Amino acid sequence: MTVTLFGGAALIALLYFGLRLAGVSNYWRGVISGALPTLAIMFYSLSHWPGADVVALHLALYVATAIVLTLTGDRKIGSPPQPMHWIPKIIVGFFLALALLMAAFVSISISGLPPSIAQWFLPNAAHKQVYTAFSGEIPHDEAAAKMISSHMKKSVRQRQLGWQIEVAGLDQIKLGKATEVTVSTGDSARQPIEGATVTLTIKHPADGADTGKSTNLNSFAPGRYRAQVSMDKPGQWVAVLLIERGQDRFETAKEIIVPAI
Repeated sequence: MTVTLFGGAALIALLYFGLRLAGVSNYWRGVISGALPTLAIMFYSLSHWPGADVVALHLALYVATAIVLTLTGDRKIGSPPQPMHWIPKIIVGFFLALALLMAAFVSISISGLPPSIAQWFLPNAAHKQVYTAFSGEIPHDEAAAKMISSHMKKSVRQRQLGWQIEVAGLDQIKLGKATEVTVSTGDSARQPIEGATVTLTIKHPADGADTGKSTNLNSFAPGRYRAQVSMDKPGQWVAVLLIERGQDRFETAKEIIVPAI
């Protein structure tokens, strides 16, 4: 998103000064340079919808860039600089501050607050790892209510199974490094659960059930399964472990934090 956001702003500036060299009037070079990238991102969003918030950020920055260039560029090439009236200065300052604010919001949503800044606002952030990046949208519709009901029924069935599951290695996952994750299983009679299909899915906290990066764990001892797991992005994640044997199904989840290098 940062590429299209600030790359589009740079393209508007290039178009504006290119049209200026071509002798186009200030009004029309502001309109044309702002309209072309704006229309481009709108048409692109129709087939690759990034979300209304992302589209709004692009449109606001593109329009602001075109307005600032139009207000500050109404001067002939080679003519001596003229002092700007205080009203345009306020308008230019407002849009510059808006662009910086959006850049800060984009950076925080992707990477979170730097630890040195987070400890100023968040309790105990100086003594533990805190991830403040945006984790995704949380649904609040009828489908979400059905999902909660299904989850409660699943929890009852899992308690009736009486399976004992232990997972090791999730807290040791590092960015860009393969880490071995092992799962030890036992049924209600404390016997190893053999012949099961074990899948580990790591996803963002607010993502749906069909999203995330999945890894199949292989059996290496009676009731024990393992796999090499690596992450290419830091942040707060949810590791969902699914164990299936015949008609029996067991699922558990754990929040993990992958630190940035």
